[in-house]
Amino acid sequence: MKDDEILHKWVNDELTDEELEVFKLRPEYDSLVDLYKNTESFVAPVFDDDAMLDAVLKTEKSTPAASESGRRVFLKSWMKYAVAAASVVLLAVWFLRPNNSSDALFEMAKGERTEGALPDGSTFVVNAESTLRYNSDSWTKDRSLQLHGEAFFEVKKGSKFTVNTPTGIVQVLGTQFNVWSRKNLLEVKCTSGKVAVLSASGTLLDELTKGEALRIKANKVSEKWSTKADEKASWLKGISKLRKVPLQTVVDELSRQYDVTIDASKVDTKVIMSCNFQHKDLDLALKTSFAPLDIIFEKRDGVVYLMKK
Repeated sequence: MKDDEILHKWVNDELTDEELEVFKLRPEYDSLVDLYKNTESFVAPVFDDDAMLDAVLKTEKSTPAASESGRRVFLKSWMKYAVAAASVVLLAVWFLRPNNSSDALFEMAKGERTEGALPDGSTFVVNAESTLRYNSDSWTKDRSLQLHGEAFFEVKKGSKFTVNTPTGIVQVLGTQFNVWSRKNLLEVKCTSGKVAVLSASGTLLDELTKGEALRIKANKVSEKWSTKADEKASWLKGISKLRKVPLQTVVDELSRQYDVTIDASKVDTKVIMSCNFQHKDLDLALKTSFAPLDIIFEKRDGVVYLMKK
């Protein structure tokens, strides 16, 4: 979605919860909130085109003998309209201006992913339907970035490295780890080194070492488990692995990896399940994910419909 569309929906209180969380990651969010509060009572003047035209025509017909005071009255009236109009333009420019040029932004659509390097040589891979942002100018002083979605990081040793998500915060000095942040869940898997996981408010919840993973829900650690110590994130190899999640989470993940619409209205999307699926064959991925639950699928007009056998 384009920035101007997001801003329009935000101003009109039309953002979904997930869109709002993404919008809050924008570095100018606090400034926009302050500006919006200060301009809530601002009302643009209503221009009467006919009246303005009539006033202009009358002024043009005025004789040179018109008094200085008369011209001042007309000029002041005209300037009021001009200043008000300029205020509207400036306000629009403020809301629609591009982000800080020093901000690096990576926004992945469904079915997309990208990889890159940070200014210190650390690297990242951003998964489908995810957003990653950081400030390149301040990076040497503050190795901090914002993530909504999923990304894998290989961090060079140095100062504290912080990944901020809507659900929690991940901090390291130098390590390899994966962060998955979707809706109200946060999962962190440590491949090497040591990772500190904090709540969104900054409270330390736990520390992970090589081969450990955890899940955060409602600012609490809901589960912690062991993984293969040297295994990087499986999605880097084209395989999604989901552990004890609602069926709806599986549907969402399939949808974002294959960029496909899935209708799950005829199945129980709250049932808890675990599954692995690969990213190259949609039919196989659907069978692998849902066959154990006796769920079949049908594709019509570009939509995948799920149903019980």
